[in-house]
Amino acid sequence: MIRAAFIGVDRHADARIADLAGAVRDATALWAVLSDSIEGLEAPLIIDGVATLDGLRGALDATLGAAGPDDLVVVSFAGHGTQDHRLVLHDTSVEDIPGTTLGMDELARRFRDTRARAVILLLDCCFSGGAPARVIEAGLVPRDAIAFPLAGVAGKGRVLFAASSPDEEALEDPQTRHGLFTKALIDVLLEARAPIGMFELVDRVTRMVGADAGRFGYVQSPTMFGQAEGDLVLPPGQKGVRYRAAFPEYANFQTDGDIRGLTAAGVPQEAVDAWSEQFPAGLNELQIAAVNEHGVLDGNSLMVVAPTSAGKTFIGEIAALRAIADGRKAVFLLPYKALVNEKFEDFSALYGERLGLRIARCSGDWQDQVATVLRGKYDIAFFTYEKFLSMSVTAAHMLNQIGLVVLDEAQFVTEPGRGMVVELLLTSLVSARKRGVTPQLITLSAVIGHANHFDRWLGLALLQTDRRPVALVEGVLDRSGALSRLSPKGAETVQFLDRSSIRQRRQKPSSQDLVVPLVRQLVEAGEKVIVFRNSRGRTSGCANYLADELGLPAAQDVIDALPEGDPSGTSLSLRNSLSGGVAFHSGDLTREERMAVERGFRHAEGTVKVLVATSTVAAGVNTPASTVVIVESDFPGRERQPYTVAQYKNMAGRAGRLGYEAEGKAILIAETSIERSQLFRRYVEGRPEAIASSFDPNDPGTWVIRLLAQVRDVPRAAVIDLIANTYGGYLAALRNPAWSERMVPALERLLDRMLSDGLIEVEGEIMRLTMLGRACGESPLTFESAMRLVELLHRVDPAQTTLEGLLVLVECLPERDDDYTPQKRGGEPRWPREVQDRFGHGIAGAMRHRAQSDVEFYARCKRALVVSDWLAGEPVGEIEARYSSGPFAPVGHGDINGYATGSRFLLESALRISAIVLGRAEDEEAAALLLDRLDLGLPVEAVPLSRLGFALIRGEILALLRAGIMDRDAIAALAPEAVIAIIGRRGRELHAAMQPSSA
Repeated sequence: MIRAAFIGVDRHADARIADLAGAVRDATALWAVLSDSIEGLEAPLIIDGVATLDGLRGALDATLGAAGPDDLVVVSFAGHGTQDHRLVLHDTSVEDIPGTTLGMDELARRFRDTRARAVILLLDCCFSGGAPARVIEAGLVPRDAIAFPLAGVAGKGRVLFAASSPDEEALEDPQTRHGLFTKALIDVLLEARAPIGMFELVDRVTRMVGADAGRFGYVQSPTMFGQAEGDLVLPPGQKGVRYRAAFPEYANFQTDGDIRGLTAAGVPQEAVDAWSEQFPAGLNELQIAAVNEHGVLDGNSLMVVAPTSAGKTFIGEIAALRAIADGRKAVFLLPYKALVNEKFEDFSALYGERLGLRIARCSGDWQDQVATVLRGKYDIAFFTYEKFLSMSVTAAHMLNQIGLVVLDEAQFVTEPGRGMVVELLLTSLVSARKRGVTPQLITLSAVIGHANHFDRWLGLALLQTDRRPVALVEGVLDRSGALSRLSPKGAETVQFLDRSSIRQRRQKPSSQDLVVPLVRQLVEAGEKVIVFRNSRGRTSGCANYLADELGLPAAQDVIDALPEGDPSGTSLSLRNSLSGGVAFHSGDLTREERMAVERGFRHAEGTVKVLVATSTVAAGVNTPASTVVIVESDFPGRERQPYTVAQYKNMAGRAGRLGYEAEGKAILIAETSIERSQLFRRYVEGRPEAIASSFDPNDPGTWVIRLLAQVRDVPRAAVIDLIANTYGGYLAALRNPAWSERMVPALERLLDRMLSDGLIEVEGEIMRLTMLGRACGESPLTFESAMRLVELLHRVDPAQTTLEGLLVLVECLPERDDDYTPQKRGGEPRWPREVQDRFGHGIAGAMRHRAQSDVEFYARCKRALVVSDWLAGEPVGEIEARYSSGPFAPVGHGDINGYATGSRFLLESALRISAIVLGRAEDEEAAALLLDRLDLGLPVEAVPLSRLGFALIRGEILALLRAGIMDRDAIAALAPEAVIAIIGRRGRELHAAMQPSSA
């Protein structure tokens, strides 16, 4: 039997004893969680006015005194202590400390005298003296000191678990109004799925408290004394009737799933009406749990992990409409510019046109509404990760306007390239809490393994499920036609394809031999199929051979929806595959082409039955299929990096169309039966990897300069605290409490370098970024990349560092060197001469700076020339032909657009840094024009045609330019047929829009 008593004292009768804010909450919460978890536990809760000396002694008599030899007794105390080993109670008098406090000697005697099998004392007060003022500055309140010989209380079967070691403070967090120690105890109990042993409890709580204290810049090390005999365990915790009664503020709005009932939570009627039409069945189980159990409509933050099509995004939507009803703003953070545009258009159609909400987007291109967002003239805004981080750092007031942040595809925090950005923007939100900026945060993730304390770092509840609205059968198929699959019935191997249908179709065996009969069988069964390939070239090639072999009707509606003018080689390939009823989706397509393909495949009766795609389709694009076929299990390249389990699961998760099928299928391709078994074990039976941080303690430069950009002034010794506030720092502290001490020497060397490079300045103990340092820290450049740019600017004649010259120099930065550039094996030495002719000798010479090889140097030159041709308005087909080097090194539209986008992304920062280094102001209007041109791929004289109020695409603008048509009046003056002759079928619509009455 378990007996317990819970004591907490915030208020004291003696006005000379300082009040606390969280001791009563600590005692009440621990009492409620254990009372709700342990059947029959009737434990006294002794708080404030009743927590007198007599009241405490009576409670100890009822627990320790009444305990038998089979009993476990738990006693918790939260409050003040004294220097001479006494617990301070409500009626403690400063005039009579010995007579009005409970001494440790009395407590030790009671522990020895009790017949209980074991006693656990949980003590949340500190053992050091008063705490320095800097603790309060950090947002934590110290509990006064108690120092005593702990061994006298603990012993055999007597365990004392104290909040801190004798020379530390036990801290309170005003955000949760709990002591760090008690909050960790409660969290560990609630996270447990089975009874938890004392030593495991101590280990986990100690790590959590140490990490949490470290985020505030302080040390707190819970300490255990005594010996546990036998199985000393506590049950897993739960929040039940007593918890909800004790904390009514956590009582959430409840829904039965009827969307119409959400108006009672404050959701606008117009939104409810629209949702009722979209989702006549109402909320699903995941959404109901988010509302009822986790309170997303009550402003609570939440981490949602669920399979594709489980309804995660709608949780963010309903929270957004609730926030807007409260006069707050909502922002959605997305990984790709294409997703920002897709969501912006979807929300504009539903919430903009129907509800009159103001929808904005900021993705880093010419359509951005940055000024609108900074002025707060929006209700819902969509950002790419990078754009939100940049804006939230350079315009910190923006965070003050936001009531809700929805981070989609949160698993990107683990990606080597994007993870730092995601982690830094989340760190910015965590740090803002110290300033009282506390927007509701909802993170959405399709596939992860263990949350790995990500939720705790962010202070989120966790809602995780692997239940899908449409069941998924996963399997691996080899060249014999045998399929090993895992279904709800278990694992089995069946003959899925007739062996006779699998034949060699090329000179050598290839995946085509298996893909063709497999897709044919699926399509003949009435299924819609996505085939995932690992490269753009394989995507278009696969689509075309499937179109040739399957004999499907042409997808004429999609062909008719494709843009006209400025076709790339990929555009022609797409039209060819669509003529056989097959489409493909890759970065080589234009945005308009991708949208046409997605619409053609998405609709249930659409004419595209087969879609061949790269993995980007798996990251949020709305294209569910009946079956997905995953042809490769690794990325192309010399090292052939295998897919992670999470990447595979994201692709597999696209299978199963809600409302159309009872189950979806995901089929991975193998060559042999041995490989089939290997892939089955790794991917089908595998569990996705745990969330991890991309923080590299061996290369902290980029992290430090970006974190410094989030603050103004900071003591040099406190830089380690900035790192501790990151997810990586938090995990490091959990693993090793001494990690911060080990990081200090490396940080000292880094800060010395930054000081000598003119990035930081010091005034007494205070350190801050210089103007140059802030420009580097607020940019997306890595630390080393920013330093390389500074070096380049010093090497080149300032007269040559024009806007165009700087755009060329950007190609020398490490971020651009990492961008794949198709070349012949030994490189292409013809490009440097053309760079010199086009940009000058000084720029051409600088292009070699820190190049690791001639091949890397040639690649820089090639990219710079491609971008230059794009800006000049050269047709995409001609650029592809000029820079492709045979079938094994083709340059496609995706490469061209990627180089322009990548250069544009870095150019804004390069402009700011160059202005500081060279001591001159750039022409802001000219810079803005160049950035727009990089997006549009247009010469200067063609830009006005992009601003007519009619969404012309690049090919149409260039066609008008070639025809000498330069403005609205010139278009209006032509006959409709003449405009059609110039730009194609949209000519009549353009002509009508340019008439004076439409202006």
